[in-house]
Amino acid sequence: MIMIIVIIIIIIIIITIVMIIMMVNYIMKRKEKKEREKTTTIFKITQSNIKFISLGDGILTNKKAIELQEGEEIKVNEEIRELICIGNDKKEKMKIQISSKEENEKYSIRTNPNVIIIEGGYACEFELFIIIKCTTKIKDKIMIISKTLNKAQEETIKSISIEGETEISTRLDPDEIKEEKKIGEGPFRVVYVGEFRRNKVAIKKMKQVEESEDKKKEFEKEVAMLDKFRDEYIIHFYGAVFIPNKICIVTEYAEYGSIQNIINKRKITEIPKKIRIKFMIDGAKGISYLHSNGILHRDIKPDNFLVVSLDDNIEVNCKLTDFGSARNINMMMTNMTFTKGVGTPKYMAPEVLNHQHYKMQSDIYSFSIIILQFITYFFFHYKLCF
Repeated sequence: MIMIIVIIIIIIIIITIVMIIMMVNYIMKRKEKKEREKTTTIFKITQSNIKFISLGDGILTNKKAIELQEGEEIKVNEEIRELICIGNDKKEKMKIQISSKEENEKYSIRTNPNVIIIEGGYACEFELFIIIKCTTKIKDKIMIISKTLNKAQEETIKSISIEGETEISTRLDPDEIKEEKKIGEGPFRVVYVGEFRRNKVAIKKMKQVEESEDKKKEFEKEVAMLDKFRDEYIIHFYGAVFIPNKICIVTEYAEYGSIQNIINKRKITEIPKKIRIKFMIDGAKGISYLHSNGILHRDIKPDNFLVVSLDDNIEVNCKLTDFGSARNINMMMTNMTFTKGVGTPKYMAPEVLNHQHYKMQSDIYSFSIIILQFITYFFFHYKLCF
């Protein structure tokens, strides 16, 4: 008798739990439906003045093509919103979803609603949120995937075109960059000479940036800094590619390489003293531009001065480059100083080598060592100074 009572109690508990689960599930679905109704517009087709076009298989749409921003230039890396209405011309309910044709590295798309069931004779207004990640022209297809419910049939796929053009920005389309040959390699990047929009350029491809969040942040900092620089004594920055596995920086190409290349490949005496002095004047102007904008370079050395011309009748012969170590330091507004030893030991100021506080004067010290080397031909090891 006791056993029967226990079994009955267990059955009652199980039934109660199942009922509670069913009730919770019902309440959640009702809540989801109400939330969806707040953000989703569903309407009867016959009561609307929207002109629909048939795509076949019971799918209706008010647009056969989506022209992003109606022909206006689209801002890069900013989300834009477009609307499209999709209708169900069948009697049965239909599940509908909008999706990009395939994964596209140049733009991303999301929709609201993501998936929806539409009754026969009704239509839904879909919001499309699109982010274009680089300067480019979009000419693609998006898919309308549908499945009639209560029928054993496969999904049907219809497509509509999507087109648009972005503004010019420094987020570059990798398809516009053509590599020609490798000209250098360091621990963090490989440098190629190539072409971008008919300009001869240097392409600095970053190594293993995707593998480290710190490297990503450093890359983004360098690009953000380069994007602000607009000076004839700073190497021209065309832009950067942020797309994974294609990350790179594109800058003006310096035909004669760096001052260090000239030191390595030529006798300094082959370069007229007038030109050597001009290199130093141009370099000083590049550093002055940085300092006047509150930027400390932190890695002044011959490798980071690029020679664009050996002609003594040209305005600019030499330009400053490589801002991976550069930092903002507005000393008029803050007391910010640095202690981390960044740079190349031979050109480091004593306070940098000793991990003491240093400011913009450390750049000047480094530059003075370059002047000593390049003008007087005196080359020394930094340890001789201590």
